[in-house]
Amino acid sequence: MSNEKSSSLLQTETSSLIKNIDGEGKNIILAMTGTSGAIYGLRMLRALLLNDFNVGLILSEYAAYTLYKECGVELTPSNLTSLFPEIILLKSNVTFYNNLDLKSEIFTNDYLCYGMIICPCSMGFVGGIANGECKNLIEKSADYAFSYSKPLVIVPRETPLNKIHLGNMLKIIDAGGKIVPAMPSFEYNPKDFNDLADHIAGKVLDLLIGNYVPLA
Repeated sequence: MSNEKSSSLLQTETSSLIKNIDGEGKNIILAMTGTSGAIYGLRMLRALLLNDFNVGLILSEYAAYTLYKECGVELTPSNLTSLFPEIILLKSNVTFYNNLDLKSEIFTNDYLCYGMIICPCSMGFVGGIANGECKNLIEKSADYAFSYSKPLVIVPRETPLNKIHLGNMLKIIDAGGKIVPAMPSFEYNPKDFNDLADHIAGKVLDLLIGNYVPLA
């Protein structure tokens, strides 16, 4: 194969990775843990805001560290518009919650929650959720989602997996949760890490809001 032909193949445009769906201002809890793969959480947040969801954001104690170390990002209420300049926050907002606040409204009937996403999710949190430990707001909110049959999608980011990891993920599935491993596809010719993370965000949205009708 000639170099000219190889170059033309590499320049294939990527297809749209995130459906255009109207979130209608519904509340979605997005939790980010401190495991590697912070870009998955950032692009998941972007996908939710693009689709007009209100996001209740919970960062674990090490999530902020990983976001800065891997992405050079300090995620705060004041810098959201600079992080995502292509998004006009008209129909959605982001509310930050402390992961140590076990009296938060976020897991009560006062908070009308449509569903919850944990992206990326460490195996420590997978184990805590699978065993109903509820020792922090992320685990307690996930437990609440199970109790009230709210959609719960977890994006684990760990390799290699051992039998304990697999057993805990099976418990979550048996309880009604969904697992979307951070295993992006390459068949759509991704051009950068954002495309890889957007592929996972799109898969999560498919599970979370699959009953929605895509907008034209």
